Amino acid sequence: MKKIPKKSGAAGRTIRNNLYIMGFAWRICPERVLCCGVYFGLDHFEYLFFSGFFMKKVLSLIETGGSLKEIFTFIGLTAALFLLIFLFNGWYQNLLVPVTDVKVYQGLYRTLYEKAGNDDLACFENSDFYNKYMLAMADSNERLIRTIDNIWSILIGTAAVAISWMMLIRIDRWVLLFVAGPIIGNFVFARALNKLAYRIYEESMVFRRIADYVNRVIHLSDYAKELRMTNIFHVMEKKQKDAEAGVTGTMDKYMAKNILLGWGYLYFTFVVIFEGVIFYGAYRTLVSHAMPLSDFAVLTTLMTSVSWILIGYTKALLESMKNSLFIQNLKDFLSYEPTIPEDWEGVMPEKEVRSIEFRNVSFAYQPERMTLKNISFTLKEGEACALVGYNGAGKSTLIKLLLRLYDPTEGEILLNGVNIRDYNLKAYRSLFATAFQDGKIFARSVRENLLMGQDNPQTGTELWKALSMAGIDSVIKASANGMDQILTREFDPEGVILSGGQTQKLVSARAFAKDAPVQIFDEPSSALDPIAEHELMENIKRCHASRAGLLTRRCHTPQDDSGRILLLISHRLSSVQDMEKIIVLKNGRITEQGTHAALMEADGEYAALYRMQAEQYKIDRLMKGEPAL
Repeated sequence: MKKIPKKSGAAGRTIRNNLYIMGFAWRICPERVLCCGVYFGLDHFEYLFFSGFFMKKVLSLIETGGSLKEIFTFIGLTAALFLLIFLFNGWYQNLLVPVTDVKVYQGLYRTLYEKAGNDDLACFENSDFYNKYMLAMADSNERLIRTIDNIWSILIGTAAVAISWMMLIRIDRWVLLFVAGPIIGNFVFARALNKLAYRIYEESMVFRRIADYVNRVIHLSDYAKELRMTNIFHVMEKKQKDAEAGVTGTMDKYMAKNILLGWGYLYFTFVVIFEGVIFYGAYRTLVSHAMPLSDFAVLTTLMTSVSWILIGYTKALLESMKNSLFIQNLKDFLSYEPTIPEDWEGVMPEKEVRSIEFRNVSFAYQPERMTLKNISFTLKEGEACALVGYNGAGKSTLIKLLLRLYDPTEGEILLNGVNIRDYNLKAYRSLFATAFQDGKIFARSVRENLLMGQDNPQTGTELWKALSMAGIDSVIKASANGMDQILTREFDPEGVILSGGQTQKLVSARAFAKDAPVQIFDEPSSALDPIAEHELMENIKRCHASRAGLLTRRCHTPQDDSGRILLLISHRLSSVQDMEKIIVLKNGRITEQGTHAALMEADGEYAALYRMQAEQYKIDRLMKGEPAL
C-alpha cells in the first residue's frame, strides 16, 4: 500500500482529522450530528444554570427576605424547564440515538466495504495494507460516534468553560488557580496515557491478528478434518498462547509507566481541585471571614459543576487526539488510490472478441523477482487454447493479468487491438466467464452461486444444462430444494455441504452458465476422478464448439463459433491434445507453442511431459488390473 505523506504538526493534524470525520458523519446522518450538538448544549446548560444561577438566586431570595411564592415560582419554572430538557434527552438517547447509530454504522461499513472491494487485489496480499485495513475497521462505528460526541463536547465545552470562569471570578478570582489541577492532569498525564495506550495497541496488533486467525481456524468447518486427524490443533494452540503472551508481554512492558501516569492523572484531576477548593473556601469563610456563607455554598456547588465540565472538556480534547491516530488510519485507507479501481472508466468494448494478444508481457509480484518474462502470443476468434506447464510456471498469473486483476509490469495486453487498460473495467471483465482453480462457494442458494449477480441471468432450463455439463445436476436434484437449495451450513442447518470435487464442478457450472465470448477454466478438474475429469473436459470443448444449448440471443453451430475463445489450464495433457493451440510455460517463460502434433514432433518440453504422463497412466491401469491402452 502506498504511504500517505504525513503533514507536520500534531495539533493541526488532530483538527484536520476530526473535522474530516465530522464531515464524513454529516454526509451519512446529519440529524445525528445536529441533535448531538443540542444534547451537549443542554447538558452543559443544566450544570451552569443549576450551580451558578439557580443556587445563587434561591439563596439571594432567602437572604433578602423574598416571599415563599416568589421562591416556589422560580423553583417551579426551573423544574418545568428541566422537565423539557429531560424529555428531549429521553427522546435523544432512547429513540434518535439507537436509530441513527444503526444508520451511521451501515453508512460507514458500506463505505469501507465498497472501498475494500475497489482496492487492488495485490493490496490484500500485502501485510502492511492488511494491517492498515484492520486498524481502519477496528471499532470504526464506535469511534465515529465517539468523535461526534467529542467534537460537540469540545465546542460546547469551550463556551461553558469561559462562562464558568466568569462566574468563579465574580465570587473569588483566586479560585481559578485550582483549575490548573485538572488541566495538568488531563493535558499532561491523560495525554501521555492515551499515547501509551495507542502504542500498546499498535505493538500488540500483530499478536491480535494471530489470535484472531487461530480463532477462525478452530471454528471453520474447512479445517475440522485436519484438526481432528492430526496434531495441528496443538500447534495452533501454541500459536494462540504465544499470541496471548505477546499481548500480555506488550502490556507488561509498559505497566510501570502506565501506573505512574494513572496516579498523576487521578491526583491532579480530582484531588487538587475538589479538596483544594473546599479547604480554600472554608478558610475564606470561617477563618478570614472574607467570603459570605452563601458565596461559599455557591462556590462549592459551582466548583463541582465546573470541575466536571472542565474534566469532560479536557477529556474530550485528549480523546479527540487519541481518536485522531485511528482516524488517520481510516483516512489513509479511504484515500488510498488503487492502480486498478473497480470503477475504472474507459471505452466500452465490443461484445465479440476477435483477438487477444500478449505483447512482450512481464510481471513481478515483487520488484526483484519476475513471475512472467517476455510473454507474447495471440489468440484468434474461435480458437481453443491450452496453457500447460509445471506448478509455479505462471499459468494462473497469466490469467490474472488477462482479467486485469493485476496489470503487467512491462508490455501490454490487447483485446481486439486495444490495450485492455483503455476499456471500462466492469464491461471488459463481463466478456469473460471464469472458473478459478480455487473458486469459492458462498453461503447462498445454488441459483445465486451460479448467477453470481448477473444482470441478465439465464433461464432455469439453461442453468440446469450448465449443472449437467459440469456433472453436478444429479446432486442438486437430489437436494431438498433443488436450485434454491442453500449451500453450506453457515446460516442454515439444512444447508448442503459439497465435497471438493462437487465444489469444483459447481465452479465450472458458473462458467457454463454465463454467456460470455471468452471462457477461462483454470485447472477445473484437479479434484475430479479420471472419468469425471474426462466428461468435464469433453463438455468444455463441446460448449466452446457449440453454445446452442446455453445461448438465448443466438444459436451457434460447430462452424459458427466466431467471437468465442476458450482458454484452458490443465495438468493432464491427454485432455488438451486436440486443442488448436497449446502454450507451454516454464519458469515464467513460453518455451513452446503450437498444436499437439507439432509439439510432439519438436520433441521438447511438452513431448517429454506428455510421454511421462502417458507412461504413468499405463502403470496406474496395470496396478488396477485393467489392460494398458
